[in-house]
Amino acid sequence: MDRPRTGLRYATPADDAVKRRVAGFVIAAFCWPSGVAEAQFGAPRGEPPKIVVISSDRNDPRLALVDEAVSFWNRTFEELGSEYRLGTVTRITRPIPEQALQSLSHAVVDAHRWPAYVPLALRDLPGDLTILLGESEFVSFAGPFDVASKGVVGIRGKDFPPMNLPNVARNVIAHEIGHALGLGHSGDPSTLMCGRPAGCRPALFRSDEPKFFPLTVDEKRQLLALHPAP
Repeated sequence: MDRPRTGLRYATPADDAVKRRVAGFVIAAFCWPSGVAEAQFGAPRGEPPKIVVISSDRNDPRLALVDEAVSFWNRTFEELGSEYRLGTVTRITRPIPEQALQSLSHAVVDAHRWPAYVPLALRDLPGDLTILLGESEFVSFAGPFDVASKGVVGIRGKDFPPMNLPNVARNVIAHEIGHALGLGHSGDPSTLMCGRPAGCRPALFRSDEPKFFPLTVDEKRQLLALHPAP
């Protein structure tokens, strides 16, 4: 099936430079738990990155799950002895560029790397890390793609399985933020960051008890290396 191309532009030399900067991150985020560069988003060093979550519905139940996920990662940093923190969450209600999210998700999942083009609708996002709560069907993703090293997270629509199962959306959001923080996939289905090429899929996050799945020991070490204690 042909994929929509509306809103896309082809790569320029500047885009090529950006892709070289983020290539190691993208590989880790989508496929393999390899080493990545220090992840600081676009915030000045020492300042918490600004988190902006965009939804088309001000009553979207996932807004509260973003707050919970940010708190989960900040508690994790505190437990690790790192002073790094994600900043406060700002909410914006406006239409979501669904076609742009679908196109970028397809390109990344199919190629296992950052694509040669990005949708214009996803440029100049307002946060150091911007989380877009989609309403359509696509594979959730995370990655940075501009010269300021800003991060973007796209979240699959809440009414599509398995996002409509209890506890799944909570962990998918936390999982994608983990990618934005620099973590790759693990192969342990009992952990938060499990994913391709292992057989882990989001439905494994289903639980009648609201909870976040844990990190592995190696992931905690990596997270501390990326965001060290002073």
